[in-house]
Amino acid sequence: MTIEIHSPYQKVDEKFLLELEKEIMHLSNLNKNISRAEINFRIDDPASLENKICEIRLTIYSDNLFSRRVSSSFEEAAREVIGDLHSKVVNQALLKNELPDELTTSIEI
Repeated sequence: MTIEIHSPYQKVDEKFLLELEKEIMHLSNLNKNISRAEINFRIDDPASLENKICEIRLTIYSDNLFSRRVSSSFEEAAREVIGDLHSKVVNQALLKNELPDELTTSIEI
């Protein structure tokens, strides 16, 4: 699995980044098909207090899961995004294991 972290204008704490990577790896343990995680940190409006943005995009084969949060700190925004993505990954895994609505076959009995 590839994890890319982009923080072009703001320095993010290394300890926090290691914790974030662990959380992403936990998500990949829930769904083994996650092949890539792209994490973006940026600042939207310097005048506002809640201007730190965290965006995470997970690639699961050709499907993407995306979440974005704005908060007063990168850590808080990232925790909210991870929580949201966790529920999306769990829901996707449940949908994958469900039976289809309609079974079709070309075999005649």
